[in-house]
This record gives sequence, C-alpha cells and structure tokens, in this order.
Amino acid sequence: MKERAVRPLEIEGGVRWYTLQTKPRKESTVEKRLNDLGLEVFLPWVRLRRRVGSRFQRVLSPLFPGYLFCRLDLFIAGKAARYAPGVRDFVRFGPRIAEIREDAIKDLVERCPGGVAEIKPRPYRTGEPVLIREGPLSGLEAVFDREMKGSERVAVLLELLGRQTRLVLSNEMISRV
Repeated sequence: MKERAVRPLEIEGGVRWYTLQTKPRKESTVEKRLNDLGLEVFLPWVRLRRRVGSRFQRVLSPLFPGYLFCRLDLFIAGKAARYAPGVRDFVRFGPRIAEIREDAIKDLVERCPGGVAEIKPRPYRTGEPVLIREGPLSGLEAVFDREMKGSERVAVLLELLGRQTRLVLSNEMISRV
C-alpha cells in the first residue's frame, strides 16, 4: 500500500487574524475561553427570526456558524487556541493556515455595530409580485404596494372577491415570487 507524504504545517510568526472552526454551537464557549487566554476574538452575530412553538421570535445567531476570528501569534498562542475546548482546528488550505487581512476584519467590525450585523432586505418595487409566506394567507400571491414609514411593515395588494384589497404585513412575511 502506498503511503501519502504528509507535508509539514507552514507557520509564520507575527500577530495576525486567523479563522478558527468550532464544534457545532460552541462559538460562544470558544470566544469566552480565548478571551480568558488574553486573545483578541471577533465573533459577529446576526438577528434572525425563528419559529419557537407557534410564535416567531428574534434570536441572535452567529453570522458564520461554526467559525470565529482570532488575532494571535501562532508561535506564542497557536497551540492554546487550537486545543481550547470547543475548537476543531484553524481553517487552512493544504499545509498553510489561512490568514485574514486586517482590513477585511476592520470592514466586518464596522458593518457589525455592537458585534451584530445589520442586514437589510432588498427593497421591493411597487407592482412587483410577491408571495405571502406566513399567516392565514400563506401561499397566496400578492402585488407589492409600498413600505410603511418608520416600521418593518409593508402594504401589499391581494386580489379578493374580484377586487384588490390592501393588506399590511410584516416585511418578513413576504418574499419574491
């Protein structure tokens, strides 16, 4: 049987940003552990709307599930980070551990005030067909009318009993057809 040659890991010194892969749903645990070790960690979050029982609730979820960013020197703290509870490994390509550019992390931090990403849905155009995804009218097609000012609601026109009826819904209840 032929043995594959194992290439040694290529490591460079100096403080850089790296991506760590975590075990499922262990991002917060790893973040806390790495912070306790005195390492700089960035774990961006996003607010999602999830069904909990019969209701929808807003929950925080990692923007990149299973991954977080850590700034460290691999020679000094690489083993401590790699073998922290909940860590699978550094993200790497072949024998090289993938580095993240400082400006890429800076841009990500700027887009995540307070560590939470602000993702706004693409705006709909008046007259665009939309699909109602939730509620008693789910599955019906409507026509987008307008966004309601100062809220997360939209007005759509639904054909009922031979005429168009305006409905006001949460913008998360509709999607593009």
